[in-house]
Amino acid sequence: MVRPIFKSIKISAIALMLVAVGFHFPTLSAAQNQSEEVDLGVLDPFAPNPLLSQEADPLLPNPPTDGNILSESQQETLAPELDRLNAEATTLLAAGNAIAAFELWTRELRLRRYFGPLEEIAALERVGLISWENGQRLYLEFITDRLHQILLNSPDQTILEALVNAFQTVRAKDYGIQAYQRLLEIYAEDNIWQKEGWLNAIALIYLNWLDYPQAAAAYRELLITQQQIENLRQRGELPPPPPPIENGNPPPSLLQSLRNLSFIYEQMGELLEAIATRERLVEYHLRQSNLVPIADQKIAIATNHEQLGQFQQAGEAYQQAYQFAINIQQFENASIALARLAKLYVDQNQTQTALELYQAQLLVNQRSFNFFAMMNTYDNIGEIHRQKQAYSQALQAFQRALQLAQQLQHKEDYFLAKIDEINRQIR
Repeated sequence: MVRPIFKSIKISAIALMLVAVGFHFPTLSAAQNQSEEVDLGVLDPFAPNPLLSQEADPLLPNPPTDGNILSESQQETLAPELDRLNAEATTLLAAGNAIAAFELWTRELRLRRYFGPLEEIAALERVGLISWENGQRLYLEFITDRLHQILLNSPDQTILEALVNAFQTVRAKDYGIQAYQRLLEIYAEDNIWQKEGWLNAIALIYLNWLDYPQAAAAYRELLITQQQIENLRQRGELPPPPPPIENGNPPPSLLQSLRNLSFIYEQMGELLEAIATRERLVEYHLRQSNLVPIADQKIAIATNHEQLGQFQQAGEAYQQAYQFAINIQQFENASIALARLAKLYVDQNQTQTALELYQAQLLVNQRSFNFFAMMNTYDNIGEIHRQKQAYSQALQAFQRALQLAQQLQHKEDYFLAKIDEINRQIR
């Protein structure tokens, strides 16, 4: 006889409290309409994990000893019965009877272990996803514990790879990383492509969970392996890559690792490391003769220098960004670099140099017909002249900005107010 993993209790306020912490009672509202106290089975949080039980089941009164699996003929006989349990459980859950549904899934999962680890892991992952989607947190813990038990007892690569997918499904971050680390410990030296993929997966797990310090460490380790791959490629000694695996993760690449690591450093406020990583990105693109992303990277580098108060380095980086951008007619990036460089000079009270940069920005914006940027540039020019009390030049700049604002039907009142203020100053 199968021992129940649920117990009957009287619920009223207790049931409401359990709902608040995540337990699922699909028929609770209907039951409360009938009576204030109703017998309702709930998961017993103090019971042992039912999925670790070795109890016999009516479908398999004499199970194999622990660690053994059924013969092929026995599996063929039992498999349809387990599929039936799964189908019945799915129907019960859809009807709102989660308690009975998970009772049947417990029986199925206990019996799946006798089909071998891969069959059991697939079933645990399937029911784990159902548990997650239906807020069955305690049952999800039961499934995670059973998956972890399999992890502790299996060095097989295929099983470990199945486990990392299952741990990802049940959101068990730490156990998933443990599985990848076991793969690295046992099999990393057999294939550098596999090693790259596993390191990339670990880094992505940390990144997706916003664990930036661990993610940074993982990406640094991954970049070492990816540099080894580049060295092997240059020497002509790199083995052919495996076919891509559709596991939901982007394929690993040196470029993406550098991008992610620079982002992580910025999130951590480690701006010197972010700058160094972006410089590596620039070097990478130059080796690939790909100039398109360089201006963006240089602007980001300059911004990091500004945040550190390193204004000279920031200015140099903005100038480099402008040169790369204008050479390939990236007018928007060229305009951004000039505007930010001009702002640096304004902040240092070098207004004449700032005005020259804003005039250069106007030429760039005219070439790209960027009237919105031109309007803002005239605004900046006007502000410099206003602060210098050069009201005639300020008025001229604000009037040109107003003309563009009227064409764009944007900020007209703003510039009219500025023109009115300048006219009062002139009078």
